[in-house]
Amino acid sequence: MAANDAREDKRRASQRVADALQGRIDAGEFAPKEQLPPYRTLAAEYSVALGTAINAVKLLRDAGIVKIRPNAGAYVPEPSEQLDVVAELKRARAQLATLDETAKEMGSTIRSLETRLAEITNQLDESS
Repeated sequence: MAANDAREDKRRASQRVADALQGRIDAGEFAPKEQLPPYRTLAAEYSVALGTAINAVKLLRDAGIVKIRPNAGAYVPEPSEQLDVVAELKRARAQLATLDETAKEMGSTIRSLETRLAEITNQLDESS
């Protein structure tokens, strides 16, 4: 993703990386039982901080898309290992949290615009 595209994308960096990784998994780039690249490699590949790469993989774990083995990294589970209903609930909760965050940011932007419009209106009234 180009730097300008990343700045215009309002999702958190960890969510952008998680979505990109999920796309790669869905496309078959990482097969069941296959390990994802190490966190440092992911961080370099997506030009993000190490913590962001770790959080991205945790988002995938919480959605039931990958499993994390302590001291062994993350891997794509076999379909029989994937959590069905629980994973869907976690995925829905994560999406809801993202939407809630976006809505709050939009609300803040709207309030800022309303304040600025009121200031401009007052300036116009004063100059008339």
